[in-house]
Amino acid sequence: MVSWAGILLVTFLSLTLWHSPSEWPKFEPANTVFQCAVAFVLSLFLRPIFDIAWDSELAVRTVIYLLAVAVISGIWTLVRMEAYIRLSGEHSIWSEFGGWYYASLFVFLFWSALYCGVKYYMLLQDEHRKMLDVAAVNEREQLRRLRAEAIANEAQLTMLRYQLNPHFLFNTLNSINALIRFQQADEAREMVIRLSDFLRLSLKEGPMQKVELEREIEAVLLYLEIEKTRFVDRLSVDIAIDEEVRKARVPSMLLQPLVENSVKYAIAPNEKGGTIAIRAHRSGNRLVLKVNDSGCSNDSPEQQNGHTTSTGVGLKNVRERLSSLYPQDFQIKQFQKTGCGMMVHIDIPLEISTSPINQTQGEAL
Repeated sequence: MVSWAGILLVTFLSLTLWHSPSEWPKFEPANTVFQCAVAFVLSLFLRPIFDIAWDSELAVRTVIYLLAVAVISGIWTLVRMEAYIRLSGEHSIWSEFGGWYYASLFVFLFWSALYCGVKYYMLLQDEHRKMLDVAAVNEREQLRRLRAEAIANEAQLTMLRYQLNPHFLFNTLNSINALIRFQQADEAREMVIRLSDFLRLSLKEGPMQKVELEREIEAVLLYLEIEKTRFVDRLSVDIAIDEEVRKARVPSMLLQPLVENSVKYAIAPNEKGGTIAIRAHRSGNRLVLKVNDSGCSNDSPEQQNGHTTSTGVGLKNVRERLSSLYPQDFQIKQFQKTGCGMMVHIDIPLEISTSPINQTQGEAL
C-alpha cells in the first residue's frame, strides 16, 4: 500500500502537474486515484505468485515474474483505457495501446523491483539476526566449555598436587610417634608445629596459583626442616637462587615433590646422609630450576644407578602440572649426575611478579 501511495504521488507530480491547472480535465485527479487503486488491487494477485516462485531457481523465477508482470500490466492497461474512454468520451485511443501498455509495464516492473528489494532486505536482516543468535549461542557454549575445562583442569591439578601429601604425612607422623616413644617431647612438639605450618601453607595455595620463587623456596625449607628432625645431621641443604629470579612466578608447591623424592630415595637409604641442592637462574626469557642430590654412598651398590626404587610419582606429578599450566611451553628432564646422584632440570617461561600481594601474604604466614 505504501509503494502504491508513492507511485500515486510521483504520477500526479510528474504527469498531472506537467500541464497547467487550466489544462487538467475535470476528471484527471479522480482518474489518477482510481488507476492507482486498481493497480494496488492487481498487485495483491502478484504477491502470492512472487512468494510461491521465490524458492525456485533464478532463471525460472525470473521468467515467472516477467510473465506475471506482463499479464497484470495488460489487465491494468485495459482498465485504464476503458476508464479514460468512459470519462472523456473519446473512442479513438485504442490505437495508442502500445504506449499505454509500456507505461503500465514500467510501473509494475518498478513495483516488482521495489517488492523484491524489500524482500531481500528483510531476508538479509533475518539472516543477520540468525547469525547473531548463532554467534551468541556459540559464544555461550564456548564459555561453558572453557569454564568446564577450567574446573576439570583445576580438579586434576588439585588431585595431582595432593596425592603426594599422604606419603609425606604418614612419614612425618611416624617420626613424631617415634620421638614421643623415646620421650623426646620438645623435638616432637617442634615437629608438630612445623608440620602444622607446612600443611597450612600447602592448603592455602590453590593448585592453579603461582607464587614468587622465594616464597616457594621458603615452603621447601619448611618441609626440609621437618625432615631434618628425622635425619638430624644426615641431611644438608644447598640453595643458590640468582637475585634477578627471586620474584619469578612459579606454580605453588612445585619443588616439594622433587625434594621429597631426593629425601626418600637418596638421603634416607644412605647411612651417611647427603646433600640436596636447589639452583635457579635466568636464561633469556626462561626460568631454569634444578634440584639434585648427592645420591648413594659408595658402599650401596644397589643404588649406583640412581633412584632405582623410585616409583616416579613425584616427577610424573610435576610433569602433568606443568603440562596443564604451560601447554607445549616447558621442559622437564631427569638424568644421573656424573658419579652418583640424580638431577631434575625444569625450564619454564620467566614471569616476574610486580605485585606486592604475594609479599604481604608471605608475611602473614
